[in-house]
Amino acid sequence: MPVHDLFGSPVPGLAAALAAAAAEAPIGGDGLVALPWFPFDVRSVPAVRRVAARIARRADAACNYLRQVLGVAPAVRLVVLDHAHWLAHADTPEFGVVHVNGRGELVVGAEPAVAWTGVSRWLAAQLDARTLAGLLRVHGLDPRTGGPALGEVAEALIAHEIAHVLCDEQGVRFPRRWLGEAFANYVMVAVLGETDPAGLRRLGSLADAAATLAHLTPPLARFEAEFGQMDVIPSVLAQLALTRGVYGAYAAAQSAPLALLYRSCAPRGGLTAVGNPDADFELGRMLALHVHSTLAEIPELFPAAPLRAAA
Repeated sequence: MPVHDLFGSPVPGLAAALAAAAAEAPIGGDGLVALPWFPFDVRSVPAVRRVAARIARRADAACNYLRQVLGVAPAVRLVVLDHAHWLAHADTPEFGVVHVNGRGELVVGAEPAVAWTGVSRWLAAQLDARTLAGLLRVHGLDPRTGGPALGEVAEALIAHEIAHVLCDEQGVRFPRRWLGEAFANYVMVAVLGETDPAGLRRLGSLADAAATLAHLTPPLARFEAEFGQMDVIPSVLAQLALTRGVYGAYAAAQSAPLALLYRSCAPRGGLTAVGNPDADFELGRMLALHVHSTLAEIPELFPAAPLRAAA
C-alpha cells in the first residue's frame, strides 16, 4: 500500500523506507521502538507502529500549523501504546485517554478509548432518525452500537492535545476554561481544514448533530465548575458546542482570530477577567473588540449563558 503525504499524494519509495526503518529499529528495555522519521521523539509498541506513524503525522501537521500561524510549536514526545503496554507508561488506567504523563510524554492509545463507544451508542439512542442517518452517511456505522463510527474523530483530537501542550509550555493562561478549550478546538478545526477536509467534514457533522441536543448540553457555568470531573456525555456535548463556535470564526477569518487569541492570552498579553460581577461582560467585550465577535458569542451556544459581548 503506498504511503501518502498529509494532502493524499503518494510519496514514491516512502513505504519501503518506513518498513525498512521499522524493521531495523531496536526494541528498548521498555518494549518500545523509535520511529525516527519525525522531527520529534516518537515511540510505539512494535505491533502498532503503523498506527503510531499515522498519529504522529497528525501531530506533525498540528505542530507545523502552529509554527506557521503562531511562530512557535511545542516540544512533543509522543508515545503510542496498545492495551498490553498501557499501564506501564500511562498515568491513567483507562486505555486510550490521551494525556501527558509524569515524564512529559504525550501518551496515546492505538485504538480509541472505550468511552467513544458509549458516545456512539448514546447518539444512536438520542438523535432523531433524520439526523442520525445523516451522521451515519458521513462517519459510517459502528455495528456494535448502531451509531456513528467515531474512531477517526477520536484520532483527530491529537491536534487539540498538541494545542494544550503548546499553551502549557509557553505559559499561556486563558481567563476562562471554556476559552482555553475553544482555542484547542480551533487548532483542531484549522489543522483539519488545512490537511484533512474529510476529517473536517466528520467533525463538523458531529457538531451539527449535537446542536439538535442543545437541551441536554450542560450550562457553561457547570462546564467551568466540573471540568475534569464531568461525565463523558455532557462533556462531549459542551466540547461540540465550543467547536460550533470556533467553526464560525475559522469560516469567517481562517487563522487570524486564533493568532489574536493566543497573543492576547500569552504572558503580558492583556486578556484577563477580574473577579467582579462585570468580569464576564468585560471578557466578552474584549473578545469582540480585539479577537473576533464569533468567539465572544460562544457562551450563547450554551443554556442560560450569561456572557454577551457589548454592542
